[in-house]
Amino acid sequence: MEHLGLDIKNIKESLSRMEKYILSKDIDGNKANNIKNFEGLSKAAWEFITVLYTSQWDSLTVDGTNRSFRNNVKSKFSPQVVKKATKFKNSNISHSPYVSALPLPSLQNQLRK
Repeated sequence: MEHLGLDIKNIKESLSRMEKYILSKDIDGNKANNIKNFEGLSKAAWEFITVLYTSQWDSLTVDGTNRSFRNNVKSKFSPQVVKKATKFKNSNISHSPYVSALPLPSLQNQLRK
């Protein structure tokens, strides 16, 4: 526990560097599936996410709030309901915004194969 704060900082910095690296690379759609080193990436990413949940790190609070990592992730992928007032008095209609399907379940299916 004594080095946990520094370890978490290093994990965060590593993830930030990976994000910046990925964002800086252009992908040629015609050649994207021919990258051999890419083969184990989805498995490694899912194993990382899985270990966060199985070790119960997902229940830790983040960003100085009382919200857990799990709830922050959930809020990013859950549709938000927007209430719009209508012309009729005391009548509100809930409209769910369009949320495109996430490719995550397809990655899970690939890992199972």
